[in-house]
Amino acid sequence: MRIDCEVHAFRQEVRRATPVIDGTLERLESAARGCAITGLVLVQPAFLHGDPMELFTQASRAQMPVRLVPPLVQSLAPAVMEKWARSGAVGLAVTLDDRDPLAESFEAALQLGFHLEVSGGVEGREGLAESLLADGHRLVFRDFGLADGTRDPIWDPRLERLLALAEGAEVWVKLSGIGRVADGWAKAAAGRLLKRLGPEQLLWGSQWPHVTAAHAYAPTYAQTLDWLEELVPDDDARGRILSATPAALYGFRN
Repeated sequence: MRIDCEVHAFRQEVRRATPVIDGTLERLESAARGCAITGLVLVQPAFLHGDPMELFTQASRAQMPVRLVPPLVQSLAPAVMEKWARSGAVGLAVTLDDRDPLAESFEAALQLGFHLEVSGGVEGREGLAESLLADGHRLVFRDFGLADGTRDPIWDPRLERLLALAEGAEVWVKLSGIGRVADGWAKAAAGRLLKRLGPEQLLWGSQWPHVTAAHAYAPTYAQTLDWLEELVPDDDARGRILSATPAALYGFRN
């Protein structure tokens, strides 16, 4: 399998902002198949806020294997998350601000084998991340862990703190954020991540379709894969990032 670890699926009419693009799963699957991607991880786009209904609605129409990462914004009964798991959820999207209000839900997530996907970097949250890892949670950081794209990756203290947290731990980092980070910076940062963590702890997410004004441009699906090839020119390492690593983390079966 070749797996895209972060895509967005939604109907145009559910957007609260001005519609830009129709992000139905049918359209997404067509683009993915055209690039030989055979598995998708659906992550809630920010404009849908904390309601996962659209995420599950779109996933129910899937023709290819999908896994879901719904948002956890408030404490949920374990029965709710068990229902999510039966519907294809394998993780929860969280911010590492304060674990206390979500402690019960975190415990239920651990029992279900859910990992935690972190929006917002590790900056200022190292202690909380370490405590979650100590409890047995697995953590995934998006967008290079939100390291500082204005700094040289060789000297970026945010990237260094992420690397220190991730080395030898149940931590994965997504090479994602095309259009939001400079290509040169992304390539240098990817090189550091590969050297310190290896492809066994790296994932790729197209975050397609791109619908927010934060993107300098709206790349095609194929361009997001071209970007990954530039970041990771080694075929073997890139193959692992696209296949074995996400298959193991998200529970895809070849």
